[in-house]
Amino acid sequence: MVAIRCTKKLLARVGSPQEFTEPSTPVLGDWYAAPLGVNRQRYVLLISERSRLPVLMAGRDLKHLTDNFPDALAAVLWGLGISAAVIQREVEASREAVIAKTNNRSLLGTLTDFSFLLKWQLQGRQEIDLVEEALRLSRTPVQPLRPTGFPDKVTRELLEG
Repeated sequence: MVAIRCTKKLLARVGSPQEFTEPSTPVLGDWYAAPLGVNRQRYVLLISERSRLPVLMAGRDLKHLTDNFPDALAAVLWGLGISAAVIQREVEASREAVIAKTNNRSLLGTLTDFSFLLKWQLQGRQEIDLVEEALRLSRTPVQPLRPTGFPDKVTRELLEG
């Protein structure tokens, strides 16, 4: 089971959070999520607790966020070149998800930084490939990640050892 930890703004659209104190079963840990609006389009930006890997999803059908998340995650992991067996394991561990409150200010800071970057990168663009934008963002250095500092590299290290 995994927690998708939503900001207050996203919780207002998704629904009431559940209390979740168990450790997450996926290797990438809990996921932190925030809404993002660019060019009159709505998105949801999620980042992994352990690697800060971003996943970008369309912001419609938010009531089914937990159902739609595993497929979006699989597409980003595939784009990183992760093996099919590892993707399958991580996605299956993410299928049972609960909506919870955020509890880590550092991760909220990374969500804010990534949101600003995306707003500038996507400004004025009509066609947006959500997976490609998430992969581009995954190559952005993030201060708390040591020693490599890049979400894509940390994700590969965590998943493929």
